[in-house]
Amino acid sequence: NYDQWTIGAGNKLMIGTNSITATDFVLSKSGQQLSINSLSQNANAPLEVKFVNFKLQTITAFVQNDSTLVDGSMNGAVTFTDIMNDPIFKGEVTINDLSIKNDTAGNVKINVSNTAEGVYTANATLSGRGNDVKLDGKYYMKGNGNSNFDLALNIAQLPMATVQAFSNGAIKSASGNVNGKFAVTGTVAKPSVRGDLNFDKAGFNFGMLNSYFTIDQEKITVNDQGISFRNFQVKDSSGNALTLNGVANTNNFMNYKFDFTIRSNNFQALNSTKRDNKLFYGQLFFNSNLHVQGTEAAPVIDGRLTVNEKTKMTIVLPQREPGVVEREGIIEFVDMDAPLNDSLFLAAAIDSLNKSTLLGMDISVIVEVNKEAQFSLVIDEANGDFLNVKGEASLTTGIDPSGKLTLSGTYSLDEGTYELTFNLIKRKFQIQQGSSITWLGEPTQANVDITAQYVANAAPLDLVKNELGDDVSTTERNTFLQKLPFDVTLRMQGALLKPDISFDIKLPENKSYNVSNTILTLVRDKLIILRQEPGEMNKQVFALLLLNRFVGENPFNSSSEGISANTIARQSVSKLLTEQLNKLAGSLIEGVDLNFDVLASEDYTTGERKDRTDLNVGLSKKLLNDRLTVSVGSNFELEGPQNSNQRNNNIAGDVALNYRLSQDGRYMLRAYRKNEYEGIIDGYIIETGVSFIISIDYNKFKEIFQSMAKKRKLRQERRKQRQEDRQQEKQQQAQASVQPNEAIKEDEQH
Repeated sequence: NYDQWTIGAGNKLMIGTNSITATDFVLSKSGQQLSINSLSQNANAPLEVKFVNFKLQTITAFVQNDSTLVDGSMNGAVTFTDIMNDPIFKGEVTINDLSIKNDTAGNVKINVSNTAEGVYTANATLSGRGNDVKLDGKYYMKGNGNSNFDLALNIAQLPMATVQAFSNGAIKSASGNVNGKFAVTGTVAKPSVRGDLNFDKAGFNFGMLNSYFTIDQEKITVNDQGISFRNFQVKDSSGNALTLNGVANTNNFMNYKFDFTIRSNNFQALNSTKRDNKLFYGQLFFNSNLHVQGTEAAPVIDGRLTVNEKTKMTIVLPQREPGVVEREGIIEFVDMDAPLNDSLFLAAAIDSLNKSTLLGMDISVIVEVNKEAQFSLVIDEANGDFLNVKGEASLTTGIDPSGKLTLSGTYSLDEGTYELTFNLIKRKFQIQQGSSITWLGEPTQANVDITAQYVANAAPLDLVKNELGDDVSTTERNTFLQKLPFDVTLRMQGALLKPDISFDIKLPENKSYNVSNTILTLVRDKLIILRQEPGEMNKQVFALLLLNRFVGENPFNSSSEGISANTIARQSVSKLLTEQLNKLAGSLIEGVDLNFDVLASEDYTTGERKDRTDLNVGLSKKLLNDRLTVSVGSNFELEGPQNSNQRNNNIAGDVALNYRLSQDGRYMLRAYRKNEYEGIIDGYIIETGVSFIISIDYNKFKEIFQSMAKKRKLRQERRKQRQEDRQQEKQQQAQASVQPNEAIKEDEQH
């Protein structure tokens, strides 16, 4: 592992056909020591292995490049006899602070002695950190595989935190204890275990589901028939129980025959976020009445499961990224510690929704969905398009022995929304009753039939402008500027993963409008014509969705003048003037900052379009060692309709005082007076207030609540760790360059 160890000069290992002889074989480093020595120079003499403060991570790092896998400090000695033929051993080994993945389990002590020929007395304890576990007994070594044992396992107290350490991250936030006594007899091929495992206020969070479960005053009984559960209850965070009743029969604890039921009422199985699982997350509550039979190789599960009204669950359809196939043959860098989070692997996740990794199972369950249960289906994660629905369903789901998942039935939608996103523009469509999703096989091979509507309030003038003709009067033309509520209809049909989407525009018949019937008739006739030309219909749909208005057949001759060349030119000149004025004012008055802003716009407050130009002047000064900043400014109307509410001498219309309560600016107090033009309210409004501002820099959300001293300490630790990593990398590179040179010198000497 690129660590420098020392070895005694007189060391020697002799390996023969029937024996191993060791002399002064001692490895040491930084207080750690491993020694191997024969107890005599006779052939096949007993071999003694000693450990002194030996770190377990030294051994585990050979297997996996992870120093946190298993660690602890090992001391003791073990003697091996007849190691090449029929090895037996005895000795005592102590492991202090045994840890798995940085979770410390406790201290382990193992003592094996050979008091009589063929009889080994064993004693093992797990102590420290609340652990009190002992294993005592004898092992009788016999030939022809007839060796047997007689052991007593006494679990006076085993904290769930210790179980968490051995779970490899499957559970977290464990609390409480388990206890029990077991008599373990028989042979390895056919062991006999008798005893009870009791749970005392045990609780844990199952990481994959992010739900917290508790087990208190419950018992699992182990006997010659197998493992039995009698009204064994697991409760969720709200106290709702999932009850197991039955037995898992076994005579060797390797092969099982199941016969038990699983019942629950409003049990919360899922309480996760996107961080826990990218493909599904949320809250899932259910009732269940399931029967489990079969064997460990071929379990059979049938029954009924009802998804309850509190359920709010999100399912993300895996997105196939363009270019994945084309990258074959090119070097690809992926995060092998989290392959499911890498885009290269995510494309295969669609198939994983149709096939289980557990083979040999035979599952057939009826799933009912309460009409108040809420599901969100993310259709396009990149753009943010998603489907949020409520409805009723009765589905049949199953997994056959080959691992294939099946789903059949109809999910009838009562209500919901489809949110369509285009850049930063979002439009929410209301799903109409009668929409449905139907499964006839694989979970991803569903047919959708969804109708959704979005109400757009728009003036119909641009829609029917060509139908009005040139001889229409201005008064009559203006009546078409009255906004009407148009229903934009979205239809999704076909395959779930690739639906056909079509649009329509309707003017509802069952509403009263403050316009003449002539206008309504003309608009509806025009919409009928548009339905014959899907291209024109889609153009008007996207105009309503993106601009909330119709567009004429000649879009450059629309009723709106908001994008005229004159307006664009004036706004561009305003930006140039603003930049030049700020450059000139940069060094005009020493110690004072001046800012200018020229804004050109259009004003319709008089009923006609008028060009408007405003000049905003701002001045700021820092005082009290830059702790206090005083800013004043005002807006001057250079062109356009004048507002009688604004005073001409109002040079200090806007005033702001910012005082930094802390030197670093983390905490700030602000008092302000703002004089702002609001065309809708017809004039200037004055807003006065006081605010308290907290400014925080953070990389992770939890850092918001950390003190500055702790943040600085963490930064220093990370910086120190990076320096140590770079230094270690340089040392490894230096060793790698020295080793070949030494090998060359040895070859030359030979």
